[in-house]
Amino acid sequence: MSKQKKRISIGREQAWDSTFQLMSWWKTEDVTKAKVMVVGAGALGNEVLKNLALLNIGHILIIDFDTIEYSNLSRSILFRKADAEKGAYKADVAASRIQEINPNIKVKTIKGDITIDVGLGVFREMDVVIGCLDNRLARLFLNRACHKVDKVWIDGAIENLAGELTVYKPNVSCYECELTDREWEHIRFRMGCPDIAARNAAYGRIPTTPISSSIIAAMQVQEALKVIHKNEKQSMAGQKFYYEGMNSTMLQYPVNSPKQDCMSHFLYEPIIEIAELSAEMTIAQALEMIGSHLGEEQPVIVLDHELILELTTEKSEQAHAVVMPKPHLSESYLSQFVQEMGESVLITKEAVYIGRDFPNQDLSLKAIGIPHLHIIQVEAKGETHFIELSGDKDWLQFS
Repeated sequence: MSKQKKRISIGREQAWDSTFQLMSWWKTEDVTKAKVMVVGAGALGNEVLKNLALLNIGHILIIDFDTIEYSNLSRSILFRKADAEKGAYKADVAASRIQEINPNIKVKTIKGDITIDVGLGVFREMDVVIGCLDNRLARLFLNRACHKVDKVWIDGAIENLAGELTVYKPNVSCYECELTDREWEHIRFRMGCPDIAARNAAYGRIPTTPISSSIIAAMQVQEALKVIHKNEKQSMAGQKFYYEGMNSTMLQYPVNSPKQDCMSHFLYEPIIEIAELSAEMTIAQALEMIGSHLGEEQPVIVLDHELILELTTEKSEQAHAVVMPKPHLSESYLSQFVQEMGESVLITKEAVYIGRDFPNQDLSLKAIGIPHLHIIQVEAKGETHFIELSGDKDWLQFS
């Protein structure tokens, strides 16, 4: 970059938040260095992303596996008719549009399911996580993931002219602790569905407006700014904010204190970083490296999900070897398999523990369902170790 272009670039960045700098508490360096994860790029996510871009948040990670439909256009400021016609990915289009708004920011997208395609080390790299989701299963996963790496996450939900916001902070508030028996029924139902779309689809369309989404998103980003500035005194952590637009009612009240026996309250500590370890490595390479690091000849990786190794036809009992993480088993895959075999199939062999006796040592960690920059559980010498695939840090590049 020439000196002249560099001066123009620096001047543009300084000018962007010149008005914000008039606020005594504003810290430009903290904001431009900040990394914010936004999970969900629908109506609520659009407003959150727009606000983050306007505030000059330096690094924004967008996670969403869905594509744009015509019905999204009435509530999503970042999407256009042409995007719906192409069936473009929400994450990609949102990333492009917020960089049109503010070319200073850096963005990365992950077009995947938050519950299976995003490594815990990615959460660990973030300053704060903002949830713009429409289902309880994904919220439960977010809650557990953020607790494991001690991160604040800010949940938003909208319906009709109403919406609510909750700031969840480990040891202060917890989404799982608030779940009712009925809500657990919904979660267990979705956990039993093999298809990603089935697990995340709502039971029916939820009516929302751009008004409720803009209000709740603004509050979410405001709370994220407090986290970035380490302003804990004014944070809404442990509080729920509720807005009801029909009667112009706003309420703020404390949530229940965390329960002692909640499964979400599981902190991964200490986390061992192995600089060369990557999800692209083979199982054999990874076990060798982990074993050498821990001084253990027989380390065992404990998967977060079952790994399907065999499907068997129900009547003829013909066994077929496969290697597929169970959450990736879709209805479309099963339907095609049944059509080819002419009969239904059963899962007859699964694995959770991956050691040197695992038959497919040449498979990559990614192929068995371990995402980039994940923090894996490893059993060695009678203890559980938490090991980050730190060799994937270059994969988490914002551009």
